[in-house]
Amino acid sequence: MKKILVLLIALIFALSLTGLAFAQAKPEKAAEPAKPAESAKPAEVAKPAEPAKPAEAKKEEPKKEPPPKPVVYRLGGQVTALDAAAKKITIAQNSVKQQKKVTLAVGKKAAQDLAGINVGDVVNVWVTGKSVTSIKKIF
Repeated sequence: MKKILVLLIALIFALSLTGLAFAQAKPEKAAEPAKPAESAKPAEVAKPAEPAKPAEAKKEEPKKEPPPKPVVYRLGGQVTALDAAAKKITIAQNSVKQQKKVTLAVGKKAAQDLAGINVGDVVNVWVTGKSVTSIKKIF
């Protein structure tokens, strides 16, 4: 039984290799008579080259793509500066490998939550694009 299985697999492998040989492009037929040469036609007078047309005439309107959707992400850190009148908040993030400070504009809905937040509080902020959409005080 094992011999038949090995023989069957070897046969399938051999047929798969010969299938690639049949997939070659067809060679040109040599039996067809050659067409008369193009040089037998009367010589045409060379035409002078046309001047280049300005690029403005062929101006194509670029396809307008819709603007990409704003990026939505969460940002957590300690509030270092808060300006309720200008609706700006500065958050400092401290991590093992990097430290960064981000100043963001506060959206209309999140501006209501600014009343309960003071400098030094730790907050989670949800940001859409470059504006704060939601603020949650952690401690």
